Amino acid sequence: MMSQTPTSGGEELKPGHHWKEADRVTDYVEQNDRDAAQIAETLNLLVGLVPADADAPIRVLDIGSGHGVVAAAVLDAFPRATAVGLDVSEAMMSVGRERMARFGERFRYHEGDFSDGSLPADLPGPFDVIVSSRAIHHINPDAKRRLFGDVYAQLNPGGCFLDIDNMRPRDEFLRARYAKVDPCRPTGYGNQANRQPRPGGSREHPDPVAEQLASLRDAGFTHVDCFWKRLGRALIGGFKES
Repeated sequence: MMSQTPTSGGEELKPGHHWKEADRVTDYVEQNDRDAAQIAETLNLLVGLVPADADAPIRVLDIGSGHGVVAAAVLDAFPRATAVGLDVSEAMMSVGRERMARFGERFRYHEGDFSDGSLPADLPGPFDVIVSSRAIHHINPDAKRRLFGDVYAQLNPGGCFLDIDNMRPRDEFLRARYAKVDPCRPTGYGNQANRQPRPGGSREHPDPVAEQLASLRDAGFTHVDCFWKRLGRALIGGFKES
């Protein structure tokens, strides 16, 4: 498991568990709302990659679902789809339950952790589509490889995995160029002009695109690619053979 950051009480904080902090969640959701136009562009691309007819009753898993932005995009595009949002933060899920209420029984949360690279054994799978956004970079490369293996196992034949996340460049030269373009946070995603950095909750592992694509292939995905990239943010994924 990835390196962990001690809390103020001296306890170890699991990857991604800093999102249990209510004030951090509030800041994130507000910034996400301000960046809605930029986010929608990438989500539309993600939705368009799903290999299913619009009226298909697909089953969706959203890993690190947060307040449900990605799941909502898929459910809007596929009116007969249902989705499970996997998350560990009650503060996030509390916001999400309000925002996702319009989907009724088509969406529900599953409280669980993937910080060790394993999906919860009690997930109600399998699924036709598995998605994630800005969540998996919290775990280290070994944990990612395990997670991609679990994702592949949870997918029905013909299904797909699509992930929007932070992915660092491979060398310091490119990191410096990215930071020059976007000095607040070199991800190139959303409006950074008025964003103030917050203290980190746990160490992040935004591994390079090429390494994550290789891990997807190792997990069993035959068709993998980077479908979109802007500086240090990318949309990658893989398709499982029918």
